Amino acid sequence: MNEITSLQNPKVQHVRKLKDSQYRKQCGQYIVEGYNLVKDLPSDLPVREVFATKNFAEDYNDILKRYPNDCVNLVDEKVMKAISETVTPSGILLVADYVEKTLDLSGNVVVTDGVSDPGNMGTIIRTCAACGIKQLVAIDSVDCFSGKVIRASMGGVFKISIVKMQRSQALEALSAHSLYVLDMNGKNIYDIGQIKNPFALVVGSESRGISDEFRNAGQTISLPMKGDMESLNAAVSLSVALYKLVFDVR
Repeated sequence: MNEITSLQNPKVQHVRKLKDSQYRKQCGQYIVEGYNLVKDLPSDLPVREVFATKNFAEDYNDILKRYPNDCVNLVDEKVMKAISETVTPSGILLVADYVEKTLDLSGNVVVTDGVSDPGNMGTIIRTCAACGIKQLVAIDSVDCFSGKVIRASMGGVFKISIVKMQRSQALEALSAHSLYVLDMNGKNIYDIGQIKNPFALVVGSESRGISDEFRNAGQTISLPMKGDMESLNAAVSLSVALYKLVFDVR
């Protein structure tokens, strides 16, 4: 194991820069942070570096034993606080390589059309994993491997394939799917009849909504509302609609 106590250490500087999306893209790497995420990581995830405090190493040495000694770095609290993206670091942080994935169109797909909020994106990814959706197409959306998205997804980013595409590419690739587009002015989802599989469910940003390209290409659906509420959070809407499409087989 290596021991690092200086904030000027090149490895520390590299991790700090990985908080920037452009640098992540340039390096092809990202950060995974927190005990709950690290303990459940897939065994084939290409991990480059591990950073752990001495206290963490004493309490959870079984986790560190998964990785070669030369990539494990013991750091003090000062260094961990500097490289962490959380207010209260848990004591463990990994640097992993991106793995390029291709879109498998044999099943149902979720499309995020301009979703920019990390919390929403993480929840959407988590819901996809819970509903057995294996493919997500991200269009003009937040970086799905930012720390906030990864943590909000509760590890869902490692259970599904996420592919970035342009709208025109996605529409062509999904031409054989039944396209359902979430919009507050759409048809009640409980009145659309039998679900036609495979389907693609599209959710947009809360501020801009769905793009015209998708609105014109698919069947617009909405969730019924009672009272004075006009809409739900984008991630909540996606979750409710996806559960309806996947599990309601009447």
